[in-house]
Amino acid sequence: MHHFDLVHMIISSLVHGLIYASVFKLFHHLSLAGAILAAAFGVAAVWLAAKLLQRRG
Repeated sequence: MHHFDLVHMIISSLVHGLIYASVFKLFHHLSLAGAILAAAFGVAAVWLAAKLLQRRG
């Protein structure tokens, strides 16, 4: 394994850990219905962004 691959893997895991921790903190205080609603809006936002970027490219 190259050194760059190892560094990339370590940094990537740290960034993912920070993202998951912040998402957990946001969702921790929501009810189940609120979490489902937030997840649905998140998926819709990503889908819409992908569609808009696909038209541009």
